Amino acid sequence: MNHEIEAKIKVAALEPVISELKELGAQFLHTMQQIDTYFMDTHKLLHKNDCGLRIRRQTINGKQSACITFKGAREKTKYKSRPEYETGIDNVEMMENIFEALGYHKRLVVEKKRSVWRLDACEVCLDELPDLGCFVEVEGADEETISSVLAKLNLQDQPHISKGYASMTAQKRKQTENDCF
Repeated sequence: MNHEIEAKIKVAALEPVISELKELGAQFLHTMQQIDTYFMDTHKLLHKNDCGLRIRRQTINGKQSACITFKGAREKTKYKSRPEYETGIDNVEMMENIFEALGYHKRLVVEKKRSVWRLDACEVCLDELPDLGCFVEVEGADEETISSVLAKLNLQDQPHISKGYASMTAQKRKQTENDCF
């Protein structure tokens, strides 16, 4: 079973984190653009069961790829931890048509710029989202390794965000709509 364990922290700016990563000798892997399309079933069972279904399109060094991801319910742990199943796809439009035929409809699209680094045994993602700001995600095999990397980045005392970008974006858009009326 595939499993995701990550800490997500909102930061005012990414530059100080980049400087710290360089000073620590972290390995820069790449920068990418990601477009995530989230789907919901008619009865909102995915939401009720704390699950997510998305198609991610990404561009790395001019090369485009896409994948489907299913995220299971979050577990009650220190960091965000949940089952995650992912596989590549060749035809995004055809997969969207299949989802629609199965009763899943497009709910939300989230775009972000992500820089990926490797520090110790963790993947450190520096994310910029136009509607939400800047975030650091540290993903690793266990909580101890993630905690160690957060300490090295001087982020250990910052609050962790358990919500995903989709739910934060939906909440922000709803708030913006309410502010307009």
